[in-house]
Amino acid sequence: MTRLVSLRLGGERGPWEQLGFTFKDATSLMGDVAFVVDGGTPGLIDWTVESGTDSDADVDGIVTRFRAGGAVAASNTIGPTVGVALDHVVVNTDDGARTSEAVERVLGLPLKRVRDAGRGVEQRFHTFDNTVIEIVSGPHVTTPGASLWGMVVSVQDIHALCGHAGPDVMSPPKPAVQEGRLISTVRAAAGLGVPFAVMTPHVRATAAG
Repeated sequence: MTRLVSLRLGGERGPWEQLGFTFKDATSLMGDVAFVVDGGTPGLIDWTVESGTDSDADVDGIVTRFRAGGAVAASNTIGPTVGVALDHVVVNTDDGARTSEAVERVLGLPLKRVRDAGRGVEQRFHTFDNTVIEIVSGPHVTTPGASLWGMVVSVQDIHALCGHAGPDVMSPPKPAVQEGRLISTVRAAAGLGVPFAVMTPHVRATAAG
């Protein structure tokens, strides 16, 4: 299996701290995925994937670092709740099929499914051992190549986090596309510099009897 280890972001830590994240040496956690906010231009910069050897690669324009795995000393506390998991990372691309092929070739992650989201927008899904890649293509993406765009984290208590952040920072929780789950989006005015949303955890089916 292949595990996503970390995401590196530009921008300042202040807006994340105001949302409720805690950092150690510029690093915090979303589930078991570290994210590092180290200044510079806001946005998702690159990602690191667990590997037996250290090397760098390119996934259709996305800088990808392969590093030996290891425990990350950081907290996944988000205000009054905790981050259960990094639910998914969103990749924007001008050509979904090409980017999907690169993900499979470089990362070894086969395409799981394709979804028509309407109005010419298509979503393609690949899965790490610990999170999902959602590749989005459509007429709104005109820049050649793929880029890391945004992310969604599932939290233990979405209502507590929304109450802590306030309506000027987070939208009220509403039903997500996945049945039985709720989603809330952090508003751009919060200043994270990255599209970011939180969801309730996956609904697990229980055995009958």
